[in-house]
Amino acid sequence: MRGPSGAEALLARLEAGEGVPFEAISGELTSFVPLLAQLPETRQDAQWHAEGSVAAHSALVVRWAHELADGADLRGEARAALILAAALHDVGKALTTRDVPDEGGVVRVRSPQHARRGRDALSFRLLDSGLPPSLIRTVLALVAAHHSLHRALDGTLERGVPALARRAPLPLLTLLARADAHGRVVRGADARVGEDTADLLELAARELGVWDAPEPLADFRAQVRSLLPGADDDLLALALGRGVADWEAGVIHTPHEAAQRVQAAARQGFPRLTVLCGPSGSGKSTLAAQLSGARVISLDALRAQLGRGAQDQRVNGQVLQAAREALREGLRRREHVVWDATSLRRDQRAQVLGLGHDYGALTRLWVAWTSPGVAAQRNAARARVVPGAVLANQLRMLEFPDLGEAHEVTLHAPGGDVWTLDSPFPLS
Repeated sequence: MRGPSGAEALLARLEAGEGVPFEAISGELTSFVPLLAQLPETRQDAQWHAEGSVAAHSALVVRWAHELADGADLRGEARAALILAAALHDVGKALTTRDVPDEGGVVRVRSPQHARRGRDALSFRLLDSGLPPSLIRTVLALVAAHHSLHRALDGTLERGVPALARRAPLPLLTLLARADAHGRVVRGADARVGEDTADLLELAARELGVWDAPEPLADFRAQVRSLLPGADDDLLALALGRGVADWEAGVIHTPHEAAQRVQAAARQGFPRLTVLCGPSGSGKSTLAAQLSGARVISLDALRAQLGRGAQDQRVNGQVLQAAREALREGLRRREHVVWDATSLRRDQRAQVLGLGHDYGALTRLWVAWTSPGVAAQRNAARARVVPGAVLANQLRMLEFPDLGEAHEVTLHAPGGDVWTLDSPFPLS
């Protein structure tokens, strides 16, 4: 009988409450997340991180995360997610750290966008570890949001806090923020800033009833549904997708406005746009085949038609021009259009999804969330093999989707499991 893999054994230890140190976690995951090997040499600003390197900081954060998890009596997947997020929360600093002069000309060490870049780098590579995708989804959410607590408090609390609760589980996120604050040596009077922010966020979330709510905007959604009796699933998805985004942005204030803003679409009809996202071999075309009756715009097929094959990059300009015209035509006709391309970067997706929004479409972003190892095996079995260097570059440039990019953003695993980015997170 095959014994558990290293990652599986690590997960069992974490779920049982064992105090696994950062060094052990890093040792098990470095083969899947090579950035971990760079953390001992990744510098930090001495004012905020006098403890030293990112690895030194991460070790302290993991130690504090264990202590806080014990205090909260966390076990199972929720505990494992917290500890893994503590170990991985700053891997993006290996990609982003640089010297930047401050306003007074003093050179400081900065790591802009490291939380998001870390999430992007982890998003597919962690799947190779064999850890459960549901757990990885929670870890990614915590890593991406661990520097965002203050943003939820800077504007209107009634909107900012529920918006953050849709993106990450607040009980785990605040524990991670407290561990992050404890796990640093700060020079000056700002040592408690991180802890104070976590305390304020918890207080606000509890008062707003979204602290541990599986669906933070459940009442808003239920009222929109009640205002659209007889609406089909797509019209409801359009009303909820637009309505929640507009409410978070402060454009509307009530569910009635959300329902009112789709009345024209209910009378006249509206197009649907599904954008596929994922590296080569991740299964995008398989997902497209599930959407019967849709107009599929495949960039590979257009390259083969206009050039010398599906990988002929010389005709990319012609391909994009033809694809965009086909997209506009489908949207004008109020068809269901599927954009079948890698769509790895946010700016690439924004151009296509933005056109869908301009035409009043219900927009969906489907992520073919397949491990790089499985994708490589599929690629090797293809008649037209994508070079390994190209696949590696796709993983380097990949930017994992954010919740607000489309009306619905869903992750599709090879086994058929599907999650939306704001599906309930495990909290026990």
